[in-house]
Formats: sequence, C-alpha cells, structure tokens
Amino acid sequence: MKERLREIIQISYVILIIAFSIGARFLPTPIGFFTVSGFSMYPTLKPGDLVIGVGSFITPYKEGDVVIYCVNVSTCVVHRLVLVNGTYAITKGDYNPSNDPPISTDSIRFKVIGTIPLLVWLPLTVVSLIFIFFPLSPRKGLKQAFLMETFVFLIFLLLNLTYLTIYVLQTPPAFTKLSLPSMSLASLYTENGYSTLIIDYHSTGLKIKEVEDCFLIAQSLTIQCSSYHVDGDRVLVHPPGEFYMFLFENNISAFMVKLTLSLEQGRLVGKYPFTVDWRRPVLEITNNKLVISNPNPIPIEILGYRIRSYGDGLKARYMGNVTEYSAPGFILQPFETEEIDLSWIPSQSYIEVRYVFFNQTFTWVGRIDK
Repeated sequence: MKERLREIIQISYVILIIAFSIGARFLPTPIGFFTVSGFSMYPTLKPGDLVIGVGSFITPYKEGDVVIYCVNVSTCVVHRLVLVNGTYAITKGDYNPSNDPPISTDSIRFKVIGTIPLLVWLPLTVVSLIFIFFPLSPRKGLKQAFLMETFVFLIFLLLNLTYLTIYVLQTPPAFTKLSLPSMSLASLYTENGYSTLIIDYHSTGLKIKEVEDCFLIAQSLTIQCSSYHVDGDRVLVHPPGEFYMFLFENNISAFMVKLTLSLEQGRLVGKYPFTVDWRRPVLEITNNKLVISNPNPIPIEILGYRIRSYGDGLKARYMGNVTEYSAPGFILQPFETEEIDLSWIPSQSYIEVRYVFFNQTFTWVGRIDK
C-alpha cells in the first residue's frame, strides 16, 4: 500500500512539474513556472530566478505589471507592461533602454505574482526529488540517513557555489545606446527677401543625397521649382518671379513647398508652409531725397510724382503763386530702393507720389522743409 502511494506521489509530482513549467507555454493553465535567463529585467529579476504567474484569464493585468507573453512554444518573455491599448500592448525590460515591439494582448499568458531566487528553489527541488524517488528505509538505520544528509548538504553547497560563480559574480551588461537614423524639420525661413526659401533639417545618421522633386503649391496652382540645391542639412529653393506675381494678383499670402528627398537610406517626402507678408512701398524724405523702397518679391508700379512749390509760403499759396513739377512713372523692382534728388526743390513744397498696389491706386503726400 505504501509503495503504491509513493508511486502515485511520484507520478503526480512529475505531472505537475510538466504541466506548470512546460505545458504553461501552450496550454491555458491557471499557474505557470518560468525561469529567467537574461538581464533584461535586472535588478527586479535576476538570471535563474523562478517566476510564478497566474493565468491572464483569471486575474486582470494593467500597465506597470510584469507579465509573461509567449512568441511561440519555445520562446516566452517576462517583461513589464508600459502600454495597453485595445488589442495590442507594449512591454519593456526594466534594464533595456527602449520598448519592445507591439504585441497582441492575446499573447499575454500570465501575470507575475511572485519570484523565488535560484538559491532557494533549486536546492529545494533537488532535495524534494531525492526524498521522493529515493526514500530512506528505517531498517537500514542511521548510517544511511547520515550518508543521505551528507549527500544533500554537498549538493546544496555545490549548487550555491555554482550560482555564485555564474550569476552573483557576473555583472549585467552595460547599456549600449543606439542612435537610430532619423531626420526631422528644424526650421523654415527666408533669405534675401523671399528670393530664397530655406528648409532646414535636423538629421541623425542620415545625409541628403539630392532633391528628386520640388513643387510650389498655391491653391489651384502647382508648378515645378526651377532652381534649388542642397547645402548640408538644408534645401534652398528659389521661386520664380512669376509664382510671386500669381500670388500677388490673386491676393494669396500662403503657399507650400513640396519636396521629395533622396537620402542615404530611403526617401523623405514633406510639405512645408510659407507665407508672404505683402506690404505697401515705404516712402520717406530724408537728406533732401525722396526714398522709395519696395519690400515685396514682385515689382511695384509707380505712376509718377508731382511737386508743388509755394515759394514764399502761405502768402504765395493764398495769392495763387504756385509752381508745379511733375515726373513720369517707373517700375520699382522687387526689394529695390529708388532715391530721387530734391535738393533743387524750393522750401515750402509738397510732393505727391501715386502707385498701384493690389489693383488699387494710392497717393502718398510728403512735405519738403529746408
């Protein structure tokens, strides 16, 4: 009867070990035993630790929990949950520098509820196996008991020395910081008025080889860039004057630059917004000169100017003694400044300048005092 009971215990022990350690990898068991084999969860879990997991169909898991998910029958991972979003989750080893790739929540098999260090579980397992499969017989007396105790002690000592040699004295690997190749937009700005548009990138491990395509887009108009070049991590685009004329004539301030770049690894396609600040010509009288400046990337039509001189001031004005001078108009080119000499004009004079801006005629009046 005792022999039969011992056989039942032996078989049950083997079945439980197989079910909870091996079967847990592919069967929905309520409990699973797994051993840690690396440093990805250091120092929370160390190599050789035995982790105990409860089936995810029994206890719910949440972000921050340590879980066990199986990629296949031979590969299961013990990592911490950092994100759960519907049908997918993201995990990370406490010692790893970055997150793991997303996984399906269906692959999460267990939630870890406890750990047993190798120094504890392995000697206990060996001792249990010895006493189950090689029980002491009372008829053989104390000598056999002493020999068995000595054997168990030596096994325990050997296992501890092995653990100290392999794991305790071994330091975890140092972090290796990997910089993934990347390229992002750093800034957008213009130079030389609006004659040069600059798209500046911030790159890590990538270089721009060439510009494959470049387009200027404004509402219904799309034209190919006529001039552009690469300068390190910058792309310089030079829009044609006709493009700015289209914007001006249609009262458009915003447009896009679409670029397709060929990189050392792959391609980059992006659309980048720019705006034009349309401004009227700047007119002022300084140092006996009329200064007219065009702050726009399109030419401005100056219709002409007229000077009225009153000679002796108010008396001449009321007496009708007024002298007028007029001059024809001209085209003021983009970002150009025109200076007109007024040193020959008598004091107490006024100058009127007419120009066209957004299909409207404007008049500017200035006073000449000497």
